[in-house]
Amino acid sequence: MDCIDMNAVRKNASDLCTFLWNGETKEFLGRGKKSWLEITVFYIIFFGVLSAFFISTIVVFHKTIDDVEPKLQGDSSLLGGNPGLGFRPMPDFKTTLIRASNDSKTIEAYVNNINKILQKYKNQTNAVDCSSINETRPLARDHCYFNISALTEHCNEENGYGLKDGQPCVLLKLNKVFGWTPNPWTKMEIQTDSRVPNSIKDVYSPNQIWVHCHGENAGDVDNLGHATEINYYPQQGFPVAYYPYLNQENYTSPLVFVQFRNLTKHVGLMVECIALDRNIKVDKKDKEGSIHFELMVDL
Repeated sequence: MDCIDMNAVRKNASDLCTFLWNGETKEFLGRGKKSWLEITVFYIIFFGVLSAFFISTIVVFHKTIDDVEPKLQGDSSLLGGNPGLGFRPMPDFKTTLIRASNDSKTIEAYVNNINKILQKYKNQTNAVDCSSINETRPLARDHCYFNISALTEHCNEENGYGLKDGQPCVLLKLNKVFGWTPNPWTKMEIQTDSRVPNSIKDVYSPNQIWVHCHGENAGDVDNLGHATEINYYPQQGFPVAYYPYLNQENYTSPLVFVQFRNLTKHVGLMVECIALDRNIKVDKKDKEGSIHFELMVDL
């Protein structure tokens, strides 16, 4: 084994100490007072200018943002200009199956999932009564009061939103799109539109965005029950008085419960719900204007 050259070690250590502090030249890390002052001033100016440039870009960016209206609207926005439908319960986002069973933990998860949505409607401050308004409110800066009591008259926490009785209730909501305005058909126009089922044509009124839930396939239709056994609360659609959404303070979207009262047991059923309006494009492939879920009753 080679011996360590102690003289070389001492020299290296001495050179390091001299670099850290040279007592003869009064230099620290190889720089004198003047050199350290110059480089300190340089970096203060450099980072000051850099910070000022960054702050100015943020200020300019915020000047282009409106506190109420989004910069990108309609088809230019990330959400697009076509509202979609959402549904609950869906405690597990990995599956769209709603299963009524004797499993109390599963039922509890469904109930809590719906309760989380409805909790937001318990304190509707500064809301106005729109129950007598049958048209859109394009200039309104206040928001409509939503009657949560009417919504939960038949579907509520006490009956497990119908799941305990094998008559599941599914909560529907039309997604908020800033500035989007419904354009309902007239009673005469609705009669010739092939998208609208006859069950709606017979009772149609242009005061709401109608929703319709049905089985996706022939077998699903047969096992879903008659159309009269599918109930909607508090009505079969979303009142147009809630639109357009203009980022009103404390705005609450209208909701609809659809209850399936006569499902064939122990059969998985595929269900589609669609929103019906001239300004809503229904596209199953892109999931626009509609929603899909599965139902099963195992009681």
